[in-house]
Amino acid sequence: MFSNIVKRFSSTLRQCRFSSSFSTKFSYRQQLVSDLSNANLVDTPVSLHGWLQYRRLNSFGVLRDHSGSIQFILPPTMKQERQTLKQTPVESCVHIKGILKKRPDEDINSDVSLGHIEVHVTDFQVINSCLPQLPIDLSKYHESDEKARLIYRYLDFRRDVMQERIRFRSSFIAKVRDFLLKHSFVDIETPSLFRRTPGGAREFLVPTHLEHGGLFYALTQSPQQFKQLLMMGGFDRYFQIAKCFRDESGRRDRQPEFTQIDLELSFVSRENIFSLIEELLAHSWPDRLDNIPFPRLTYAECMSRYGTDKPDTRFALEIEHSSDKLSITSPLSLNNLQDFLTGNIQYDEKTRQFSMNKSNNEEDDLIKMGDFRLKLADILESQYDMKLRQKRQWNFVWVTDFPLFTPMTDDRTKFESTHHPFTAPVDEHLSLLSSKKDWSRITGQHYDLVLN
Repeated sequence: MFSNIVKRFSSTLRQCRFSSSFSTKFSYRQQLVSDLSNANLVDTPVSLHGWLQYRRLNSFGVLRDHSGSIQFILPPTMKQERQTLKQTPVESCVHIKGILKKRPDEDINSDVSLGHIEVHVTDFQVINSCLPQLPIDLSKYHESDEKARLIYRYLDFRRDVMQERIRFRSSFIAKVRDFLLKHSFVDIETPSLFRRTPGGAREFLVPTHLEHGGLFYALTQSPQQFKQLLMMGGFDRYFQIAKCFRDESGRRDRQPEFTQIDLELSFVSRENIFSLIEELLAHSWPDRLDNIPFPRLTYAECMSRYGTDKPDTRFALEIEHSSDKLSITSPLSLNNLQDFLTGNIQYDEKTRQFSMNKSNNEEDDLIKMGDFRLKLADILESQYDMKLRQKRQWNFVWVTDFPLFTPMTDDRTKFESTHHPFTAPVDEHLSLLSSKKDWSRITGQHYDLVLN
């Protein structure tokens, strides 16, 4: 999810790169490209280090660093330097000195932030020349195969989009730390090597030479047990930007190694947690969040209306119920639906309803309609130009009142924790714990925050 959020912020981040304050302290660099936006530097000497992004006619080039890019010109008198430029592959590391000048009006490029200025070079040096042909294409006009990008990750990092995403992440985490530290949280690093904790996710095992190699550690699934010990030890407000490890197949929102903002507090209610998270996000989010406090839906409401416990509430298309059918009404009449309709979902042109007959498994029926709801939204946006989901629209919603236990898939007479075992029933359901036949009726105190 985080990567999708960053993608949506990319255009803003590109603009911020030129307005952000980057430091050159502790470096022999005198300036960064972004510093050149200062109008007082025009007609003054500048010195830049970076990568050769582009060259043309042996006299024009573009230098890029992490803050931006700038055109430079080698005058006719610099014949040796022009020859050097001609032989220098793009993406080589270079150093230029020169005078910052305004471009003639007819040469101004309004499509780039510093398109109104250029550097007239007085000294051009190649610090380190790269291969004439790189294994991946770093231009913004073409994206290389992901496998190649991962093999040559150090080159991939040079791309604007990677610079923007990683710097965005750093900025976001800094704001999270700032907020939590101001509210008396203690940043505590917990161990990554632990003993196995059966009952959770599959764990990575780490062999050790102890006992002649017969012992193993496990990488922690999460800091759950450590932070509970911290609560008992008197650290009543803990947080950590925590690494977690789970030896499971990758999912859209989960990798074998991932990072989470991990929190624990003592002497709090669920309402206190809701307020904390809402204020934390309002402080850290690059866009203004206006819908605070966030809306709340129960698990039952989510399943009934959206067919999922993580609903996208940016658009309606809610599931409608009748005695024997589930349906969704399209806002438009649709055609050519042969490849779109799946399972036993039917379309009625008169009512514009997509419907399916209910079976004996209501939850499965709702999940199918929930999946279909998202496909329908995709079709309406891509083929009928409907704007259901805005790019910078952030619909947070709390989902509450999850069932504490869920029947296991392979044996419906046995139960497992719906989300995790570290929660309690609501007070009015405490007595139901004593009778296993009542476990499916128990509501837990746990909750989720869902975004889009």
